[in-house]
Parts: sequence; C-alpha cells; structure tokens
Amino acid sequence: MRRYLERTAGSRDAPGLCTHSPAAAQPPAPSPPELRAEPKGVAMRSAPSRCAVARALVLAGLCLAVAGRPLAFSDAGPHVHYGWGEPIRLRHLYTAGPHGLSSCFLRIRADGGVDCARGQSAHSLVEIRAVALRTVAIKGVHSVRYLCMGADGRMQGLPQYSAGDCAFEEEIRPDGYNVYRSKKHRLPVSLSGAKQRQLYKDRGFLPLSHFLPMLPGSPAEPRDLQDHAESDGFSAPLETDSMDPFGIATKMGLVKSPSFQK
Repeated sequence: MRRYLERTAGSRDAPGLCTHSPAAAQPPAPSPPELRAEPKGVAMRSAPSRCAVARALVLAGLCLAVAGRPLAFSDAGPHVHYGWGEPIRLRHLYTAGPHGLSSCFLRIRADGGVDCARGQSAHSLVEIRAVALRTVAIKGVHSVRYLCMGADGRMQGLPQYSAGDCAFEEEIRPDGYNVYRSKKHRLPVSLSGAKQRQLYKDRGFLPLSHFLPMLPGSPAEPRDLQDHAESDGFSAPLETDSMDPFGIATKMGLVKSPSFQK
C-alpha cells in the first residue's frame, strides 16, 4: 500500500505529464469596464454651458434677422425722414422778400419760364416728389415741366428731368420755411433776378429763396380764393416769420403749413 501511494505521487510530479483542471483550461474572462462617473462639479458646470450656447444661437439668429431688414432711411426719401407720410405732395410755394415785399408764389410756365404769381392758381400748383434722402424734384402741375437750375443759378422749367440740374436738397428751417438747394451748383432756388443774385452772391443767401409750402384750397382752385388772396393778402405787409402770412388759415381754415403737420 505504501509503495502504491509513492508511485502515484511520483507520477503526478513527473515531467511531461500534464493534468489540467477545468478551471485552468480557460483563461479568466476580462471584467467589463466600469462606467466612469463624472464628479458632481463637472456635471453642474456642463448644464449652464449648454444653456449659454443656446442663448448665443438665439441672439445670433436675432442679429441676422435685424441685419436683413432694410433701413427705413436708406432710400425712402425725405417724406420718411421728416414724418410727412407721403412721397408726393401738391403744394403752392410761397416766398416773400424783406419786410413782406415782393411776396408771391413760385410759378413754372408752359414756355419754360419761372416767375412769381401774385396769388394761388392752377399755374402755381407744383408737385414735390421725393427722389432721394432729403432730395426732391419739383414739377409744375399745369405746365408739366420740372424746376431746374442753370449754371448761373437762373431757374427754368424743363420737360425732362435731370438729376444734376433738377434735384434739390430740401431743408426745413425753424420758422417753417423751406430752402431748396442745388447740390451740383451749390446755390439755393431763388426767384431773384440776375442783378440780385450778383449783389447777394457773397452774403450767403439770396432774396426770395425761402419758401413756405401751402396746401391748395381745393383741387379746382376756386377763383374766389385767389381774389381773396390778391385783395386782402397783399393789402398789408406780410409777416414772413408767420406760418400763415396771408391770414387765410385763420379766416377760412384752408391753408396750412405741412412742415408742422403730424
């Protein structure tokens, strides 16, 4: 019995004999990787960062939407800038010299002449149209001619519009009168004669160059309104600083200054 046990033990320790257990036959399976848990501080910081990115995207979209909208003053004309609300105006342009002398309405005749009319009529009715920012073109309704300026500053009526000679920058003065200035010739629209233009050339202004736009009494231009202006309006010196130099708006409520209308 003792010899049998020794032989059995020797056979187990002999080289070349392999005895494998079921557990040793297969290598141990790798354990699945454990999920890494983010620290609490990192998780708390990631949520606000996502909100900041979302807000930035919303703001960028709003900026693009605003940038894509056209600006109202880019090419809308002076009617938008001054709040008139109409690109075309039908007016009588009243002007007067110092102390109310030589008062009249601008008139563009059918033969191309430009002069003064003593009262409102269909011949003194003009169309003021916006052609650019603070720039207008003036056309006689009856003569269908544009008010234009020559190289010497003389006014004339032309059948065809010229951007250089027939466009005028419109400026509203504090007293309600308008000044129309030629950007090309650097002179204001004036009904003064050649001698007056030469005399006042170096003084910075010209007589009969401040105009008060007046609403027409009616589309038909009634004769009684014209007679009223000629008989009563010119009997006394006119106050050029007044918004109603003829007193017609007070008596009849027909003439208003559009420069102060809202």
